[in-house]
Amino acid sequence: MLASHCVAAAEADYASLKARLQGGDTSLDFRALRLAYADSPAYAPNHVSSLVQRRAVEKALAAEHFSEAIPLLEKWLAQDYLNPFAHLGAVRAYAKTGDTARSQLHDAVVVGLFDSICRRDEGRSENRPCPVVSIDEEHFFLVMNGFRIDSQHGAMCQGELPCNVYEVVNRKTQAAVTVYLDISRPLRYSQTHSGAPPAPSPVPP
Repeated sequence: MLASHCVAAAEADYASLKARLQGGDTSLDFRALRLAYADSPAYAPNHVSSLVQRRAVEKALAAEHFSEAIPLLEKWLAQDYLNPFAHLGAVRAYAKTGDTARSQLHDAVVVGLFDSICRRDEGRSENRPCPVVSIDEEHFFLVMNGFRIDSQHGAMCQGELPCNVYEVVNRKTQAAVTVYLDISRPLRYSQTHSGAPPAPSPVPP
């Protein structure tokens, strides 16, 4: 009974926060939104359908078919609303088709998602890993920071949290950095939904 109550509460929290964001309120707590999503029945990180949608969008954007990309993006967002790459694509597609307001909204979502992944003093040691809710969030965070991946391995953070540890180099400064990302949520999902494993996403170069 308690577990059902917690799931229902998470679902209500996610639905409420998502509705606020879709209504244009970008002042909300994006980390609370992401974690509520991960605790809700809607949670389905990096499912095969999301990867299919991503490839279709990337193809349309690469060909500069921006009007064609928009319905593809809307379909992707309907299935995977917090996917940061979907919002990045929407920023460009709406800007190129003259819908400045929607482009700016998606840009604000991109910033909110990025800022919420790693807070101050997080991600630089196994004691304070940054929580991610999908493989795409990992890659988004690394790409947006301008990191080049040298190597990656798994580890246990805080003695109990499965983490991906990335050895990266800042492309601008050439500084070597170690990044610790808590993958407990997407890993737990893949383990409990063995019939629907997360699809691998392209690893940033």
